Amino acid sequence: MNAMKRFITGAAAVSLAASLAACGGGPAATPAGPSADPGVEGTDSQPVTLNYWGWKKGTADQVKLFNAAHKNVQIKYTEVKGGSDALNGLRNAASAGNAPDLQQGNQDWMVPLVAEKVAADVTPWLSPSKDKFRESAYKASQVNDHNYVVPTEQAPQFFVYQKPIYDAANLSAPKTMDEFVDQGKVLAGQGHKITNMAGEDPSTLVNWAWQAGAQWYKADGDTWKINFLDRATMEAADVTQKLIDEGAISTQTFADYAAVQQMYDKGNTATRHIWTWSTNGMVSNFKESFGNWAAAPIPEFSTGGNANVSPIGGIFVTEQSKSKKAAAEAAVWLATEKESVTIAADPIKGASSFPVIADSDSYVSTLLPEKLFGANHAEAVKVAVEASKNIAPDWTYGPNYTAMYTELADGWARVITKQQKVTDLLKHMQEWTINDLKKKGINAADGSV
Repeated sequence: MNAMKRFITGAAAVSLAASLAACGGGPAATPAGPSADPGVEGTDSQPVTLNYWGWKKGTADQVKLFNAAHKNVQIKYTEVKGGSDALNGLRNAASAGNAPDLQQGNQDWMVPLVAEKVAADVTPWLSPSKDKFRESAYKASQVNDHNYVVPTEQAPQFFVYQKPIYDAANLSAPKTMDEFVDQGKVLAGQGHKITNMAGEDPSTLVNWAWQAGAQWYKADGDTWKINFLDRATMEAADVTQKLIDEGAISTQTFADYAAVQQMYDKGNTATRHIWTWSTNGMVSNFKESFGNWAAAPIPEFSTGGNANVSPIGGIFVTEQSKSKKAAAEAAVWLATEKESVTIAADPIKGASSFPVIADSDSYVSTLLPEKLFGANHAEAVKVAVEASKNIAPDWTYGPNYTAMYTELADGWARVITKQQKVTDLLKHMQEWTINDLKKKGINAADGSV
């Protein structure tokens, strides 16, 4: 197993095997962390208590179900603020030696948390339940064939649009991103923006590059190969640039969530590339356009085919847990038990989470609000089910992804305000990412040559 240079977080330096660099594939290797350590196991008279930190709606009710069904293990749930706050809170707790046993988190946390020796290898306790999970979600939970997070949700992406607006313009749902660009011109001429790209949020560019088949980070032996300039990324960049140049997009900040939703509701912005959980937010904020929305497969890039973007969410077991086996098995129960999954998928009681269980199709009808789609609801369900079968593989979140994304966002603001081109930003990110990795003591090379 090749040794990768140090991965540095703050003042702490830790090492990670290079074979742990590529998510969802690669040659088999020994885990970087300690071997399977079950830790303390509880009994009915002396149950183990697991500390679980999370933020998603419905989690507390899932924990109640678990506790009612188990005597030897109990979960103590603490609600925390989500996103980067949750990640930083976990890191701080781990540094202080008091990390929780379980932590809700996202796929982009995985490589850094493995490198920092915060996330435990849960393969021994997850692999027996492999058949309970969708294959794409199970693979996304892996670093070099070892599982470091128990997947709980996916987010297959599809396309939604205001059908009356499209009908009035004599348009149908675009099949390709080239058609999407052309429709942007037509809709702009009729007073509608085709999509929204907030100046502080480059996620559209990231998602489109991923969908098109890009691999910005790729592990090669003991080196990270960086490539923001491949054909797939350039195709995504070209689509993005055309929409910006033609004035086909709105640029409403997501900081004013209500204003963004109002644009969709009133038809100022006519389409969205969307995930199932986002539809619930539309229902909660709309007043005028209920029943007007229709769904279609996501428009295709020539390099990516019909693939779509679907990051996973999940539950990490920490290295500091004194009961790793109990924690991992509890996470599997929360992710796969029918009543628990039903709560997570519920748009009202839960977070409209798309289940990662193998037989998740039956949940999709509930996930997509009939109020939003009206007579188009049945077709929307078919679209979402099909999207879940066409998830783009091989996207890797590299060890400095958070820092990279911050730098990307700074440049993205200048792209949206037409101070620089998308390709200028990508050239900068190519150089910046390689240099940042090297500064952190990580082997990195230009993968675009």
